[in-house]
Amino acid sequence: MISVILTKHKRTHLFEKQLQRVKSQSVKPTEIIVVDNTQQNLGVWSRFSTAIHAKNEFVCVIDDDTIPGTLWLEHCFNQFNRREGLYGTHGWIFNSNKQWKGNYKRIGWPSQNEETIEVDYVSHNWFFKKDWLKWYWNYIPEPRFFNCGEDMNFSFQLQKQGIQTFVPPHPKNNKSLWGSVEEKHGLDENSLWESNRDGFRQSMFDFFDDQVQRGWKLINEPTLM
Repeated sequence: MISVILTKHKRTHLFEKQLQRVKSQSVKPTEIIVVDNTQQNLGVWSRFSTAIHAKNEFVCVIDDDTIPGTLWLEHCFNQFNRREGLYGTHGWIFNSNKQWKGNYKRIGWPSQNEETIEVDYVSHNWFFKKDWLKWYWNYIPEPRFFNCGEDMNFSFQLQKQGIQTFVPPHPKNNKSLWGSVEEKHGLDENSLWESNRDGFRQSMFDFFDDQVQRGWKLINEPTLM
């Protein structure tokens, strides 16, 4: 029913823990595919090209800094059956002036939300129908976006098909439902955002601007009457 895509990159010391957590899910994946970027970094987009080869109807792509709660796959599947969409661990909602810096609200991990919330895009973990990947590659990134923007792109391409992006509930008293249960790994020296390797932050800002210019509609964007 569900295929999981894992990535080995900078945090190889976490891989076995992450793998065991995936194997311990209440709804167990019937396929686990590992993208090994330890010898040659194929970039963040490579997880989604690998996912094309998954054999199941549903796919969950998980970042290497993300340790999901044991009910995560079941949680996403149940939420999906209530309302189809792309589900993820950590969501972003931007204000209406189409600017990135200091102009967004974070939803989900590492904080809590008691209800499913629609967001502009999600990161760290993505649960979706494999068939939706046929739209993912309608956009081919420029080389300067090699290590960013794969998350924004997915939500934008799905938006064109009338498919929304959500963060499912991350209740305060039940971390087993969370998309990730350990905050520290996403904030370590291996984080592209924290380390800002190769000007990562500016690349993210530029990609955001590029997608908005291409027609990505933000949730809080005023609708012309």
